[in-house]
Amino acid sequence: MELAAYARIVLDRWRTIVALVVIAGVVAYGTSAQGPVTYRATASLSVTPSIVEYWTGQAVERLLNNYALQIRSRPFAATVARDAGLAAGAVDGRLRAVAAPSEFRVSIEIDDASASEAARLANVAGAAFVAKIRSEIAGKERQDIRLEILEPATDPDGPISPTPGRAAAGGALAGAIIGAAYAALATVWEGRLHTSSEASRAWGVPVIGSIPAHLPTPGVRAAKAMIGQPMEGGPATTSRPSPAPAGDG
Repeated sequence: MELAAYARIVLDRWRTIVALVVIAGVVAYGTSAQGPVTYRATASLSVTPSIVEYWTGQAVERLLNNYALQIRSRPFAATVARDAGLAAGAVDGRLRAVAAPSEFRVSIEIDDASASEAARLANVAGAAFVAKIRSEIAGKERQDIRLEILEPATDPDGPISPTPGRAAAGGALAGAIIGAAYAALATVWEGRLHTSSEASRAWGVPVIGSIPAHLPTPGVRAAKAMIGQPMEGGPATTSRPSPAPAGDG
């Protein structure tokens, strides 16, 4: 089906499409608004070399990725819960770590229903991990790594969820797509032909003429007739030349 024909089908059923857009947007907004409020706090750790020769690009990436794995591990979550005065397993699955080797940085993230509690737990996790790494390298003769808290976590400005506005926009977009698909399917189910090419394929014969779906208004037809232009659905008109004046004698 040609793009113009599909556009006409969509326009003919615009009320149905608009209704689906509104319904999907409202449902998505309401569902998202009822979700629990969640805040995310982030603490950044700085991992810098004390001996530059040791730090090749691959070494930095491997080390920081390993640090991120340790932060996300269950034993470290148990350590954070203990240091924060929480029950065992209270932090399991809530700690996330993002390594940024190009910046020599590891970010610790944690979500909580309270903004202040999220910041507190992120700072407890940062301090616990710094203490853990420092204790591991304390007995070594050559300490190639210096780990410290680069930026402590602060109370988040706002929740990361729910986001009703974003959910409503996504729902409206989904409703528009579903509405357009429904308009096309409903037209196919009706069995009507919309273009000359569809008629040619249906009957297996070429189309030698067609009647336009929208004829111009009578005023436009009259104007075209006066200036000698062909009208849609009618023959072209031309002005007849006036006879030449007769000469004397």
